[in-house]
Formats: sequence, C-alpha cells, structure tokens
Amino acid sequence: MKYPHGEVMKLFTGCVICILVFISCSSDENPYQNNLGIEPSLIAQMDTANYTTILWEDTLVNIGRIKTTDTARIKFRFKNTGNKPLFIITVAPSCGCTVADYPKEPIQPGKEGVVTASYKWNGQLGELKKTISVRTNTSNQAYHKVAFVGEVFKDSVIVK
Repeated sequence: MKYPHGEVMKLFTGCVICILVFISCSSDENPYQNNLGIEPSLIAQMDTANYTTILWEDTLVNIGRIKTTDTARIKFRFKNTGNKPLFIITVAPSCGCTVADYPKEPIQPGKEGVVTASYKWNGQLGELKKTISVRTNTSNQAYHKVAFVGEVFKDSVIVK
C-alpha cells in the first residue's frame, strides 16, 4: 500500500511523539532511558522542547611546549546551566591525531562534566591548533567548538 508523503510524515511524527511520551515516564536521572535500543542522547536531540543550556569553563586550552614523544591530555570543563538533563551527543576532533571522549550519561542541571582529549604527535613541528566539535541538546547552540593550542618541538629521539 502506498501512502502520500504527508501521511508518512504524520505517521513518523506520531511514532516520535509516542516514543517521547513512553520514555518521559522513566526515571529522573535519565528521562530518555528506554528498552527500545535507542540511544538516550539521540532522543534528547529530537526533544527540542526540553533542551537545556551549557556554559563552557574551558573552550581554549594552551598545552604549552611538548616533545614529539609526548602525549598531551586536555580537559574541557562545562556546566549544565539549564533545568533539564544535558546530553553530549557526539564529539568530533578535527584530525586523527586527537582522540576525544565525553560523558555518555546525562549531566543533571547544575552539575559539571568534562570532555577529554588526547593529542599524539602526527609529524607536525612548531605551533599547533586543534579543534573539537561537540554536539549537545542545548538551546543556546547545538554545536560547540573547543580547541587547544601549543607548540611541538623535536626532542633527542630520532624522528622519522
């Protein structure tokens, strides 16, 4: 049976609303927890009526001078300044030399969290600036950029 485009959209919207109503009855810790196999952060992303706000304490971190054999570990601290749970949906470093991690559980209103990053030398010497794009369920902006800067210098180890 074929459905007109408008009918498909109504059906899809109805399904999303049913899922949101179903999960809104769950715990206060994670209102989007479900047994449907859907990541809570993905549902939070769709629930625009319950977006929150975020305040970054660190958006630019200076890691100073590091050797080519060093691994820099960086922390970007933030606070949920809204009144709904804050979800970090994705983090995306600007290059393969940086690996980022983030809290998978919701950050409750008034609580703080940390996005961490590790930078391992990729052959670049001199000044560096690397960015990480962070997607959240926040009304003040869905995508946030955090960055770190520093300088990489060659140490006594032979670099090939």
